[in-house]
Parts: sequence; C-alpha cells; structure tokens
Amino acid sequence: MKIKFLKLKSWLLITAMSALGLSSCHCHKQLAEPEPEPEPAVRDRGEARLMYGVPTMDFQIRGQVKDAQGKPVKDIRINMLERNMEVQGTDLQGDAEAIERWLENSSVVTDRQGRFELKNSGLPQEQVRLLVRDVDGKKNGEYKNRMVEMEVTADDVDRTHAGGWNQGTFNKDIEIKLEDK
Repeated sequence: MKIKFLKLKSWLLITAMSALGLSSCHCHKQLAEPEPEPEPAVRDRGEARLMYGVPTMDFQIRGQVKDAQGKPVKDIRINMLERNMEVQGTDLQGDAEAIERWLENSSVVTDRQGRFELKNSGLPQEQVRLLVRDVDGKKNGEYKNRMVEMEVTADDVDRTHAGGWNQGTFNKDIEIKLEDK
C-alpha cells in the first residue's frame, strides 16, 4: 500500500510540474554553435551599463562661468563627460553625429549670471570631467572651449542618503574662467 501511495504521489507531482511548465533544466542534446552577435551600429565607447547590483553615485555640480575680467558669461554649454569618453584637447573622438546628439541632450547652459547646476547619476569615479563650450558665436563674446577636471575626494561626497548600491552624492561648487579666442 505504501509503494502505491508513493507512486501516486510521484505521478501527481510530475503531472503538476508538467502542467506548470517546469521541466528538467538539463538538456542531453548537443547544442549547435551559437550564431555570432552582429556588430554594433554605433561604436562602443566601453561604457558600463547600469543595472541591479552596480554601485552608483549622484553628481551635483554647481558653479559660475566668468570671462578673463571676472564678468559672468551667459549661454555657455557645459557637459559632464561619461567614463571612458575619448577626448583630445577639447574635442570628443568617435561618431560625430552620435557625439553631437549626446552633447545637445546632456548639457546645461549658464544663465545671465553665468551660473549653472549640473545633475547626473552614474558609476562612482575618481575624476569628473566637464566640457565647457561657447556655442552662441559672437553674441556675448567668443571664448575658447575648455576641459575642467576635478578629483573626487571623500570630503566632496555626501553619504547622508547613501545606502544599498548608492555610494552618495558628489557635491562641488566651482568657478570656471574662460579665455578669449
């Protein structure tokens, strides 16, 4: 009687698992070679994708842009560069159209007092790079583009709201001086 009960129990369990779509995870067949992945259309810059389980940091950079005489400059475009972006001088390397779209979509512009506030979130970094560009022509003077590099130190990171995978907020107030062209 006990054997019949165990067989019935096993049969019911197998039937229930089959009905739920649960089957053996091990396949005895030899699998064919996987097809190679197609080449990406846009050149990969080696960026890490953010996903669950990846540490992140918030970046909050405030500042003011001034000319050589110390006067505020408006309409200056500022971008925080992503990790591993290739830069030569103040020019970004890679697909020109993709770079231009990225520059337009990820920038902030200084106000009449030359002030800006840039907020971003990404992987923790040891260094933050800002690309500062004069894009309005002769409207308010012509200035050379500039790269600003800042070290991320423990004193600059606010860990008040850090937790889980968030490593805190990098807070920095800066003043950027531009040179005339």
